[in-house]
Amino acid sequence: MALVHEPFIETAVVPRQRPSSAPRHVKVTGVVPAFGYEPCEDIGCTVGADGLASSCRRTACPNCGFGGTNVTMIELVGGTEVRARCTCGHMWVPGQKPVYVLSRAEIVECTCPDICERDHSNE
Repeated sequence: MALVHEPFIETAVVPRQRPSSAPRHVKVTGVVPAFGYEPCEDIGCTVGADGLASSCRRTACPNCGFGGTNVTMIELVGGTEVRARCTCGHMWVPGQKPVYVLSRAEIVECTCPDICERDHSNE
């Protein structure tokens, strides 16, 4: 039985998750679609959440570990930061740890007349 891919049927979007351990640093050369891949010459070199490789300190994607021609550096007009984007779709600010942004729903005092699902005792 063959599986058929239906591109026009809506499917659930699954959010990407960071790898549980730091991915190994892999150097990427060439251009799309002929990328070349080789492991970093520093044995044990991994990519941290800040987007920098642990021993060689090169910029690489914290999601997949690849660094080189697959990473595009973007400088926004009027901005002071440089952002990086990988061909895997991940975007980050090199050298900075990712931050968790609180939404308004998480910081606003609950005004529910009834018991709600928030854990008010743990705030």
